[in-house]
Amino acid sequence: MNAYSKSADSYLVQRILGAGPEQQAALIMEAGQLHLGKAIHALSQNNMAAATSSFLRVSEVIVEATIRLDLEGGGELAENLGKLYDFWNREIVAGSYARDLARLGAVVQAMGEIRQAWEQYHEKKMKDGSLSKFQTGSQVV
Repeated sequence: MNAYSKSADSYLVQRILGAGPEQQAALIMEAGQLHLGKAIHALSQNNMAAATSSFLRVSEVIVEATIRLDLEGGGELAENLGKLYDFWNREIVAGSYARDLARLGAVVQAMGEIRQAWEQYHEKKMKDGSLSKFQTGSQVV
């Protein structure tokens, strides 16, 4: 991993730690897209070591997204997101094994759609006045 990749990853981690719940969910999806994109690129370059490393990072991202689900209070939405994340894991394993870049690309696109939905939800909350524009987590900066 080059210095730029390390600094980009560190920056993303800092953004996640300083964000509210919806922003965190969106940033987690961004991290998934980032690492799955790296995996696809490495796979297309036949760099299996880099691809494997990136696939492991994507798996960690999906685990993080899954453990953040509020299965008790989130109802059907949380349950469906859990099923979607399980599906993504299966698709990533099958796609990486078959070197099916289109299949992997479909997961990147789906992550982007979920990311966008979380971002829109956050923006709606801000417009409704239930969240200050400068609120990060439980702090106001």
